[in-house]
Amino acid sequence: MLRKAAVLMTVFVSLVCAGCESMTDAKKTAQQRWQKATSAIKLNLAQQQYDDGKYEQALKTVQECISADPQIPQAHLLYGKLLLAESDGQKALEQLQSAVELDQQLDEGWYWQGVAAQQLGRGQQARLCYGKAMALEPSNIDYTLAVAEFYAAQREYEQAIELLEEKIEVMPGEISLKVTAADLMCRMGQNKRAIELYRQAMLMAGGDSDITEALGYCYVFSGEWKPAAEIFNKLSTQCKDRQKEKLYMEMAALCSVNCAEYGQAVSCYNKLSVDQRANAEIWMKMGQAALGAGAANRALMCGQKALDLNAGYADAIALIGCAQYVSGDYLEAINSFEKISAGQENATLAWLMKARCYERLGRTDKAGLAYRKALETNPHSQLADFLARGQSR
Repeated sequence: MLRKAAVLMTVFVSLVCAGCESMTDAKKTAQQRWQKATSAIKLNLAQQQYDDGKYEQALKTVQECISADPQIPQAHLLYGKLLLAESDGQKALEQLQSAVELDQQLDEGWYWQGVAAQQLGRGQQARLCYGKAMALEPSNIDYTLAVAEFYAAQREYEQAIELLEEKIEVMPGEISLKVTAADLMCRMGQNKRAIELYRQAMLMAGGDSDITEALGYCYVFSGEWKPAAEIFNKLSTQCKDRQKEKLYMEMAALCSVNCAEYGQAVSCYNKLSVDQRANAEIWMKMGQAALGAGAANRALMCGQKALDLNAGYADAIALIGCAQYVSGDYLEAINSFEKISAGQENATLAWLMKARCYERLGRTDKAGLAYRKALETNPHSQLADFLARGQSR
């Protein structure tokens, strides 16, 4: 009986112990499941904090998420992005590598790993990672632009343009592809191709001011002054930012002068002078435009205004002299040009104009001396060559 009772007690104790172990395992399982559930919640919260720009809070939350469950690739991805925002490229790269190790198909992980590698100056690694991201999601515009910009940073411009043109064929409605391609073409001096893409993008974007401005500068780079003047004049009338408006008017004026639309240039400079009445250069440029438009009296007035604001302003004196010459005041013009004939920048012009004034006055001897002086001041200029040919005849 005693032996039987001992056996029964042993069995009972074993069952009780087994039950205790089962309860412990159940608790562990429940704890793990709870941690996974809360880590998913924490990840969503961290993502929301990241989207709201609350990086410090997001960093703390995502660290708690990874601590609870280190096997979530999206958590490592977000952690890497946050570290990049903190300019900690090396640690960011490590987290992003962990993300793609957990999920090789995580295209965003490859993309951000490329960003981190590029920031660390690891070009080959960045190229590989960007390529992986684009292979996984070939229609993702951000990936395409990142690869194109990477090529451009490596001075592989043709490859960048080729990639963008391939994507434009597949996705002709994507404005960003056209603008980026046009920017690169403009940088390479392929202005005609760039202008066409800018125009397409501008029409698609409904006259977006940034694209329109880029098109305007591209016209300037290609020497197409008239359409450039039209664009900058239009931008100046539509712009609500006063500083930008001034810049657009200055560009419109410059382009108008270069395409001989002097009246339009005068109008632009006149508007600019309202807020810049003490700016000698604005008055001088307005006077030059007025002279081009045949308004010698207005040019003279503008030149004098510029000189009053900046005593000894050589360009203003040259403008006054030219206005006097056009008006037939040759003696006054000679006096004006005499003031700047010893200066380095305007000497050639001064002696040339003095020679012409003397010619108009019938003083051929003095005109000849003035022409020779003009040659001496700049013997290698195109003007000097022209004068030399004239003197040899």
